Amino acid sequence: MAMFREAIDGLENLLDSEIPKGSVIVVTGAEGTLKSGLVFRLVSSALAASGEHGLYMTLDQSKESHLQNMESLGLEKNESLHIFDYHDMRREWKNGELDMIRINEEIIDFYKEKYDNLTLFALDSLESLYSLSEKAPMRKNIYQFFSKLRDDGLTSFLIREAPRSEILVNRIRHEHFLADGVIELGVIEGKGGIKRYIQITKMRATKHALDKHQLMVDEDGLHILGPIYG
Repeated sequence: MAMFREAIDGLENLLDSEIPKGSVIVVTGAEGTLKSGLVFRLVSSALAASGEHGLYMTLDQSKESHLQNMESLGLEKNESLHIFDYHDMRREWKNGELDMIRINEEIIDFYKEKYDNLTLFALDSLESLYSLSEKAPMRKNIYQFFSKLRDDGLTSFLIREAPRSEILVNRIRHEHFLADGVIELGVIEGKGGIKRYIQITKMRATKHALDKHQLMVDEDGLHILGPIYG
């Protein structure tokens, strides 16, 4: 079983037990809130502990660029984490109508056939998926996509770029209803300056803290400190 509570220093204070296998987790936040770094660390650390395989699909960056960004955060890729990027394919698809949900499902099937112990999946990001599938019935397709991830036994982390204005008004998206868990990352400006935070707003079958906790990054990677308002 994948172990996530020990993946990031301090995360064990937010989760009373492990994220259940097969959960679909949406990681949401504005630009620059360490969404990709958080997911990359969670997946890489879990694979190192379990010896299983994982798939990280990025629609926003090339594989090389993504790994450089992760390295700058002090994060290393586990050898069992396979990264698939759409960098070259997006050029070919620029003017085409795409069924990105179907394409993603086919890629997942390919990797599951290649690695029979593929148990973790990450998508970076949902917003890019939507932008490439403008004419598709997205609500229905996302429901089916989430169902496939669960049926395949994949514990999944789906990154979603959320404008800060959306977070401030606490707007709820349909992905949040469909997901088993929602982790929100953001920034707070106060007298002590700007602080990044992490907040678990939803996690089925797992007791968790609801407070915003400070999220920091240094040369050793990510760390979760105490509550922002503690």
